[in-house]
Amino acid sequence: MKEKSLLDKLERVERAINIYRNKEDPELIEEINIDIPLEKLKSVVTPKDDDPLLYRGYILDARQLAELNNELGGILNPNFSLYYYVLECNGIYNW
Repeated sequence: MKEKSLLDKLERVERAINIYRNKEDPELIEEINIDIPLEKLKSVVTPKDDDPLLYRGYILDARQLAELNNELGGILNPNFSLYYYVLECNGIYNW
């Protein structure tokens, strides 16, 4: 019998832009769920060599956040002096 891997139990991937207070005291302020196709995300955020599906967290710079915010209809009012923004990913699994 074949042993199932974690990927076999993966139902879907959810991504969010998480807003943190600052890097010295990284308190999560808000999580904004996004539904942007992976290919569009990859055109904005360059994946690391060992992370082609953008599963890791990526700190967004002003240009990246502006592009993603445009895709979201301008719902964010970025303030980089108070906050930093991270593209994060969570797997939803069927246990």
